[in-house]
Amino acid sequence: MSTEEISIQCPVCRREHIFTKDVQEFHCRGKHLVLFSDRHGWRLMEVRKISEKEDRELDKIWGSSEE
Repeated sequence: MSTEEISIQCPVCRREHIFTKDVQEFHCRGKHLVLFSDRHGWRLMEVRKISEKEDRELDKIWGSSEE
């Protein structure tokens, strides 16, 4: 398990936060954020709930296994 630390700019407060390289949840100024790694590297993104309507629209765009 890696204990290497990374510095990520927060999309909420615009400050740098220090994390270990691991998927983790984080709260900043009342916003729910998740640190994760994808093809763009390590990113900190806000988690939001979406409505049923938004969910159906996304299913149309991305395709759904349930029809």
